[in-house]
Amino acid sequence: MKKRIDFLDYTKAFCIILVIITHIDWSNKNLPIFDYIINMAVPIFMMISGYNFAMSSDRTIGEWEGGRKGLKRLYSIPLMIKKIWRFAEPFLPICVVEIIIIILQDKHLNLPRIFLKGAYGPGSYYVPLMIQLVILFPIIYVLVKKYPRASLPVMAAVTLLFETYVVVFDMAKADYRLLIGRYLFLITFGCWFYLHPDLRLSYESLIGMFVIGVAYLYFNREGVNFYLFPYWGPTAFPTDFYIIPLMVIAFRLFYHKTIPGPVGSLLVEIGKASYHIFLVQMVYYHFDLGFALFDLPLLAQIPFHLVINIAVGIAFFELQNHWRDIKKKLIKKGISQM
Repeated sequence: MKKRIDFLDYTKAFCIILVIITHIDWSNKNLPIFDYIINMAVPIFMMISGYNFAMSSDRTIGEWEGGRKGLKRLYSIPLMIKKIWRFAEPFLPICVVEIIIIILQDKHLNLPRIFLKGAYGPGSYYVPLMIQLVILFPIIYVLVKKYPRASLPVMAAVTLLFETYVVVFDMAKADYRLLIGRYLFLITFGCWFYLHPDLRLSYESLIGMFVIGVAYLYFNREGVNFYLFPYWGPTAFPTDFYIIPLMVIAFRLFYHKTIPGPVGSLLVEIGKASYHIFLVQMVYYHFDLGFALFDLPLLAQIPFHLVINIAVGIAFFELQNHWRDIKKKLIKKGISQM
């Protein structure tokens, strides 16, 4: 079995902690720490997803067989179902929990909103994005694998075309949030970074990208209206040029590093359960399940929200793993009795 890469789990743990913090009902998010650090959680998740999906696709294909054969293997129906189910399986219990709470609160129950649009709660667009990523990623993978130098500028252009389409055709914000187009370049870069470690970006290129990203974030904070990016300005396409150099440097410095002791072990567990924690915090915040905790001063709320969401998310993750083990044993037992 391939050894897990601790750095990736540390990164996911860091990001899910930022997600829990940012979804507190802050009275003022117009602070530099939000623009330059906290808001970067989902963009980093997307880049890491591209990296992890590329790693998984490499294991699936094995020796490269060319674009058409590679696509055929990656688009095999059993594999696609398996990958989609990986995201859907923990999502469905969350849907059930939300339905029960809505019924108990005697509120309007909108089943399509729950099952098709990622349920309720902050970040509820994430599950639809992941399903789209599963469907689109084989194309991204083959493009990056076959055309290492052209793939990044091509996908940057595709991302810009998507953003242009959004503005020209006045796409509703509710629809925009559910589409993966805004993250295509970051996902592609994560894939490229895994597949072509030999094509290292120079420090001059990284500095140039970083300057572009920081300049965009600065002017966005100052209220400059960027025509192409009307929605989610603090994490729009130009911020990719801010976060990519930081992540490249982090990979180079810390990829093979481990954090010793219980802190490192805890971060690995949080990283492994990050998707489940994300789902839990959606329900927690949308239905105000922190109760009296939300009346505390904002800074005092942070440790409580972190502990509750992380603990419940890890428990949810472990419970699902236990259920999978039970299913495997039952299937194995059934086969042996045939």
